[in-house]
Amino acid sequence: MEQLAAHGHEIRLEVGSEVVPSEAAEWPVIVGQRVDKHAALPAWRRFRARSKLVYETDDDVFNVERVNWQAYGVYSRGDVQDAVAHAAEVANLVTVTCEPLAEVMRKYNPNVAVLPNFVPAWACDLPRPPRERPVVGWCGGASHGRDMGEIAGPLRRFLGRHPEWNAVLMGTDYRPTIRHERCGFREWADIRTDTEGFYRGIDWDVGLAPLYPGSVFNRSKSYIKALEYAARGIPVIASDAEPYRGFVLHGVTGFLVKYDHEWLKYLEELTDPVLRADMGEKAREHARGYTIEGNWHLWEAAYSAL
Repeated sequence: MEQLAAHGHEIRLEVGSEVVPSEAAEWPVIVGQRVDKHAALPAWRRFRARSKLVYETDDDVFNVERVNWQAYGVYSRGDVQDAVAHAAEVANLVTVTCEPLAEVMRKYNPNVAVLPNFVPAWACDLPRPPRERPVVGWCGGASHGRDMGEIAGPLRRFLGRHPEWNAVLMGTDYRPTIRHERCGFREWADIRTDTEGFYRGIDWDVGLAPLYPGSVFNRSKSYIKALEYAARGIPVIASDAEPYRGFVLHGVTGFLVKYDHEWLKYLEELTDPVLRADMGEKAREHARGYTIEGNWHLWEAAYSAL
């Protein structure tokens, strides 16, 4: 939205349900990010009388798994799923971050556009100060409970073999899953209010991006975690899963894990500081092709088509 404004479009950002139908009539396009409450639907329907509506979502809320207990407690409810479905049906356009999620949302609206995730260009130029002790890192929300099980054992073995290394989790505290005294945790900065602080917080030496295989929910994930690492010059070890195959260049910007033993294998390989630096720099250059500044026109085209 900031880039659209920078290129001559008039933008107004509101949080929550502060926009009322009488005030919204002047806006030709209204974008609702994951509208999921029945209380919002009357206003959402009235917006449609004078504006084009865009329903935006980046997760498959219809297939949240029970193991992701926090999200499951919200999105497994029939009333919430019904609200999401109806809000998408009412919209003129649905926008999503990847094609598998587009397939899900086409059940509710045939007009779906894929607008991939990107990062701000300046994130690729933030310095990452060297550490006294190298760190393996992960960041993510509360929908990764099963995914963390993929790396818990290999990460524990790696830390046991390499007392000079630490690990850190940022966002959601999965230390009870990792179970190692040298695995730390810190809160992440709110990307909406402290975008630079969020990216500066991604400051480790090797990034992990596990996704549990065979998960319907995970099919609709995007490559954003690997992209954020890459923008910071961090090589990634990621599951060889649909979201990452199209972004991670195996053996160049990171590694894709097909078999369980490869988590430890690739962690061992990246103890080589020369290899880490080389892959990290190639990852950063790769990320420069995935910036908001270079791709804002995709949003302009999608909205203008309405």
